[in-house]
Amino acid sequence: MQKPSQHGLAMKAFPAAVLLFASALLLASSILHAQEAWPNRPIRLLIPMAAGGSSDILMRTLSPRMSDSLSQQIVIDNRPGANGVIGEELVARSAADGYTWLVTSIAIAINPSLYKPSYNVLTDMTPVSNLADVDLLLGVNPNVPAKTVSELISYAKANPGKLNYASFGIGSIAHMAGELFKQASKTEIVHIAYKATPQAVQETIAGQTQMVFGGTPYMLPHARAGRLRGVAVSSLQRSPLATDIPTLDESGLPGFDVTAWFAMFVPAKTPPRVIARINAVLAEVLRDPQIRGIIEKQGFRPGGNSSAEFTPFFRAEVAKFDALVKAAGIKPEN
Repeated sequence: MQKPSQHGLAMKAFPAAVLLFASALLLASSILHAQEAWPNRPIRLLIPMAAGGSSDILMRTLSPRMSDSLSQQIVIDNRPGANGVIGEELVARSAADGYTWLVTSIAIAINPSLYKPSYNVLTDMTPVSNLADVDLLLGVNPNVPAKTVSELISYAKANPGKLNYASFGIGSIAHMAGELFKQASKTEIVHIAYKATPQAVQETIAGQTQMVFGGTPYMLPHARAGRLRGVAVSSLQRSPLATDIPTLDESGLPGFDVTAWFAMFVPAKTPPRVIARINAVLAEVLRDPQIRGIIEKQGFRPGGNSSAEFTPFFRAEVAKFDALVKAAGIKPEN
């Protein structure tokens, strides 16, 4: 029996090689088309807080314009619970395809040290951009004999354990700001946690507590009316809403910098080109004078930066609050 020649074997293999090559081209073309087509279906924007909260208000202002730019619907999905942990976990476990976004507050940097979630915010999610900041105002009950930060610190040191500061819950930014103030000023002030911002502020006005950190837009009317004494803001820059009120940094606590920031994240391993596109659209919307005017009236200071710029800041915030929680011995609510 005659063996097939090398030429014959090559001729038989040729159609298979052509078929394999054509398949590879088709696959590559499909992948390229899929890449070019993003987004080709609605995007789920998950907010781990209740409707009407700051994150929700911010994104209901930004998302319509983003939707127009992307030519796709952006569906807001509010998933409150556990200081945002429930919603964060949903995003961390979602497909990294660019169709699930998370917009949340500074709570995402506090939660890891307090709640020990099943996901890792540093490895299971990718920061996209800072969206906006809200300054905190330190409000003091007018009956406290202190009109400045230095006077407040002196009074607190002369009366250890007699001053109380209010917050709107364990692990809230008001709680963290209060603990950072105690740490920086080396004072003994007692923390009293309430369920919501209005209650914490009203109890301070009533004198049940003597001081409270709260969002400047909410706190300022009380300060202007004399119900609270606004002694300082917590950011490094003075608030554009209250340029007459000094910062804590200016008032004897150098480097004190706490703001209630809001940011966007996506699942880890989301393609860089998708993150870049989201970032570009966000930056475009945040530059729009009309949009900026709206969110500034809502009390936000517009942000907008790249993933590369925001990521180191976010990691530093996680480390800062981890150190604070450990040093202060803060435990989550049961």
